[in-house]
Amino acid sequence: SGLYKSGRMYCSQCEATGFRRITYYPDRPDNMAVFDRIKMTADEAQYPILLSNGNMLEEGKLEGGRHFAVWTDPFPKPSYLFCVVAGSLGSISDTYTTTSGR
Repeated sequence: SGLYKSGRMYCSQCEATGFRRITYYPDRPDNMAVFDRIKMTADEAQYPILLSNGNMLEEGKLEGGRHFAVWTDPFPKPSYLFCVVAGSLGSISDTYTTTSGR
């Protein structure tokens, strides 16, 4: 739990008490906080995707092949719902038409 490396990705697992392995925090479900500016910085070749809770505010390139992303989550939540992921992720897209044509 906490922040760990799984294969070639970094992930967080904060349930139930993992957030305290990342940083000090009064880790209780009744202690809600807004995680306002989560900045992630990584080597872009190894970790091209940087994800966290909420909405991306900013992203950009840095010197030395590094890049960054800044996230904000405006909704108060307990620390066990905090999440970060950095790695080479893919996606699959498809379409589906219902029987009613939607």
